[in-house]
Amino acid sequence: MARLEESLTRHGYAFVEDDEHAEIVRARFDDYRFQFMLTGEDLGVLQTRGRWSHSVDVSRKVEMVKLCNEWNMNRIWPKVYVRRESEGLLGVYGELAADFRAGALDSQIDSAVKCGLSTVIAFFHSLEERLGAELDDLDT
Repeated sequence: MARLEESLTRHGYAFVEDDEHAEIVRARFDDYRFQFMLTGEDLGVLQTRGRWSHSVDVSRKVEMVKLCNEWNMNRIWPKVYVRRESEGLLGVYGELAADFRAGALDSQIDSAVKCGLSTVIAFFHSLEERLGAELDDLDT
């Protein structure tokens, strides 16, 4: 975690530690919530996960799943998906994992962080472009 936090600091990114989970730090980028976490065997996998800033009514689940599947079929990363967050609302997520169980240079950690952020944000921007004027109706 110290090396991840050093990487975020090197890039000038503000973040907060998660009080309940020592292996997670949280941040906001372009108004999207992100978390960086260490998972897997010996906490050797760095996962960058972002949540889209809009919530979607569950009635639009099929449409949102199709948009995510289209992205996933045409790109290697990030993995994107829809998840039910409450009775009537869905959240849209993107995530990228980097396996560092064998070790990593600081430059590799930096690259994983930058790649995770840039590709997840690119997906969110793509969604916003595709949905256009419909964005105003999503969070109501």
